[in-house]
Amino acid sequence: MTSTSSAQNVRLNDLIHTVSDAHQDPLDRVTGAMQLAAELDEVADSLIGHFVDQARRAGASWSEIGRSMGMSRQAAQKRFVARTQPASPLDPSQGFSRFNEEARAVVVAAQTRARAMGNDTIGVAHLLLGLIAADESTAAHCLTAQGLSLAEIGRTAEAMLPPAGSTLPALIPFDPHAKDALQRTLAEAQRRGADNIGSEHVLLAILAVEQGTGVLAGLGVTPESIDAQLDSAAR
Repeated sequence: MTSTSSAQNVRLNDLIHTVSDAHQDPLDRVTGAMQLAAELDEVADSLIGHFVDQARRAGASWSEIGRSMGMSRQAAQKRFVARTQPASPLDPSQGFSRFNEEARAVVVAAQTRARAMGNDTIGVAHLLLGLIAADESTAAHCLTAQGLSLAEIGRTAEAMLPPAGSTLPALIPFDPHAKDALQRTLAEAQRRGADNIGSEHVLLAILAVEQGTGVLAGLGVTPESIDAQLDSAAR
């Protein structure tokens, strides 16, 4: 089995420089390395879980998935069964594992845009750019159904991005407002009686964080109008 080029993007030297640049004290660097390693483990687990989900939807058995991972069927099922069998109510401790494909794509696209723009944090504007990256998503349909152009939303969101930084961390973190929005997706999904978090819940969470003063609010989008659109589509 050969290593993919994407797996080589995060190199040991990059991670060493990330920790060294962030901390001067040797013991602080140990702590920082532990925190970064934990974040990498979570990202790696989410990455594998994403493709396990896809394999299950394609009809693969747990025995087949276990063999592809070099472990037993029981071990694979125990590790990832929570990702493929949604529980109710939603549990905030499960993180991105409860995001459906559309919502996960929003997060990935936001990270990609932040790196492409040279931004060292991911903000709400990046989430919004990620939200409109797929014009066939539920959230995109909600916005275009109100007569809005995704291109116009994108231009307005890009104008809100900070200047490019001189260096980028190996893992670009979410800023407090973006974290707040991602955390609010759970409440929005629960409010609408959903078993998983979708792009529409990310949209509603962004509107909640904007509090009537952000990009979407400036274009006339309100939580009530999105709720009405979703209710109409569900009929």
